[in-house]
Amino acid sequence: MRVYSLAFCCFFLFAKVSSGQNLSVEGEVMGLWNYDTVKVIGNIFLSEGATLMIGPGVVVQFQGYYNFLVQGDIQVLGIPEDPVRFTVDDTTGLYDPGTPEGAWNGITFLGTEGKAGPSAWMEHARFEYAKAWEGDTLHHGGAIFMAGPVQATILNCAFVDNISFLSGAGIYFNGASPRVEQCFFSGNRAGHTPPLEEQYGYGGGLCGLNTKAVIRENVFLANASTGIGGGLSFDLSDPLIENNIFEANDSPLGGGFGILRSQVSGTITNNLVINNTAMFFGGGIALITSRANVSGNTIVGNYGGYGGGLYFNAEAAVNVFNTILWDNWANGPTGGSVYIWDALSIPNFYNCIIEGGLELIDGAAFLGEYVDNITADPGFAGAGEWPWQLHPSSPAINTGTEDPGFLMLPETDLAGNPRIQLGRIDMGAFESDSILDTSQEMIAANPFGLLVNPNPARTYASLRLLNFSQGSVRILLVDTGGQVQEVIHDGFLATGEPEFCLELPVSGLAKGVYYVVAHTSRGKASARLVVL
Repeated sequence: MRVYSLAFCCFFLFAKVSSGQNLSVEGEVMGLWNYDTVKVIGNIFLSEGATLMIGPGVVVQFQGYYNFLVQGDIQVLGIPEDPVRFTVDDTTGLYDPGTPEGAWNGITFLGTEGKAGPSAWMEHARFEYAKAWEGDTLHHGGAIFMAGPVQATILNCAFVDNISFLSGAGIYFNGASPRVEQCFFSGNRAGHTPPLEEQYGYGGGLCGLNTKAVIRENVFLANASTGIGGGLSFDLSDPLIENNIFEANDSPLGGGFGILRSQVSGTITNNLVINNTAMFFGGGIALITSRANVSGNTIVGNYGGYGGGLYFNAEAAVNVFNTILWDNWANGPTGGSVYIWDALSIPNFYNCIIEGGLELIDGAAFLGEYVDNITADPGFAGAGEWPWQLHPSSPAINTGTEDPGFLMLPETDLAGNPRIQLGRIDMGAFESDSILDTSQEMIAANPFGLLVNPNPARTYASLRLLNFSQGSVRILLVDTGGQVQEVIHDGFLATGEPEFCLELPVSGLAKGVYYVVAHTSRGKASARLVVL
């Protein structure tokens, strides 16, 4: 993690306030951009050894189909309330990959083997309306294209409505291993409608080849490709894919995401794969000529012509642990959960909920291991921030693999709760919270609310108790073991105030998950707090 001094941050704040003007650029660029708007009026490039920093709130507006070539070091330093924005001045013709109209030409990183390549640190930025069109030398990577040894960290960024003639409309990389965390991909479209002899587009939101990329805590929503992987795809790679959401993406194969010709050494885990579609195979996930461990995923409501949930092809050797496959559907009466294309693909299932059991595993004969799986309704909470969490009565609670240590799972689940509670892992992407009662009965009985913001927090968190009446209030900070770490407030509240607010310093707390628990005369309210 990069840490910037207070003086450096104050410089940005002062410079931003004092500038208030625009800048037009073409050709070579470097230095500091801290203007309201930087208008790009021609192709621009950052030379090897040079640095460009872009401050909070800057709008980089391309005045036509121009490219940004980076061979040096770029730092895009947006902040949550003032992100950097890369955009174009006119979007007419954006969605036609056969023309450059309506878009800018993205950011290109070109590394050279044996040399220190370009580098990027990008946080709190929005990349929109970029395109790699048919006439480009590079047909991949709408917003960002990386080739060769590129050092890149991309955090809390949004990739929205980008287009590529072939693969990776949001981000494409081949030979680079970026860290992509807490980003949002939506409306990105990879590929075109080609004749049969042409190539198809892979990875609507993101496409990686020859990489060990880290893909963590991202949201892939309503992206599309014409080949494999509506949300993302990997080929010849060893990626880490954990704690992501794939929702309403579409591709002929692997509506949510697809992995092919890869050997994944880590575990594909804690992913929520919901409501994705595939015209042909694997509405949720397609795994082709790949070896991987898949654990603790919730795969629900996906559609595929064959294999609404999972699809295995071409010697796929995949072990599936602690995963929920529910309410997925296919064209025919079977194959709603799983479709196996060939006899050389041998998936194994351990401690999973599989709707319909072996009867809904379709295609080639199932030759793998099938151990301690159940077919009972997983019993989702059905409401709240995470409707796919487990209701306290769920059969998925404490029925996962007895000793999951070999899977190298992350410490927390998709919601940020400890991954193992009460001694044994649960099935699915969400661990049942043994401290917070998520049942709807308790919510109905305690209609007042407790809000925590920001969350996760680094230095402090603001607490707001809403809709309470006069009476005593005791607010506690509790760790995941149920131990009280701090009495935040213990007193009496008078009537006539709309809400009770206070600030909680957290910089002195150990990193991890805590719970703020408020006891009042009306009952109890709780909220989870993640400290970074």
